[in-house]
Amino acid sequence: MKRSLLEQHLVAPRTHDPLDRRYAERALIHCEVTYTGTEGARFTTSTGSLKDLSKTGCKIVGTALPAAGVRVTITLYLHDGQAPLCLTDATVSWIKGNVFAVRFSKLADDARKRIQGVVLKHVSLSDGKNQRTAFRIVV
Repeated sequence: MKRSLLEQHLVAPRTHDPLDRRYAERALIHCEVTYTGTEGARFTTSTGSLKDLSKTGCKIVGTALPAAGVRVTITLYLHDGQAPLCLTDATVSWIKGNVFAVRFSKLADDARKRIQGVVLKHVSLSDGKNQRTAFRIVV
């Protein structure tokens, strides 16, 4: 009996991994982060540790976690010889355990260029387990 295309696709082994859905490459970077958000009518400020960074967002390990969908202000201590980088209007996109991710909605040109420079300095072509291209050219 002939199988449908859907059934063939479900059982057929993949010869390669699909292209990563992320628009921007994330670099593993470990530095201190402070984040400020609102909890009801009051502001809360917490500290955490940056785990990865891209020009579109970052992943943070923290103790007091904001709720998903909340807008936060993030201050990154990037150890790049410049003052800490303060990013306003970042949105918490997901939370898992004590880790959460934020998406940068709007970045000023100077902040975007600074983040791109830091990412380019820290990105590696492969980390052994994840063999993929470090950059994607978008036309």
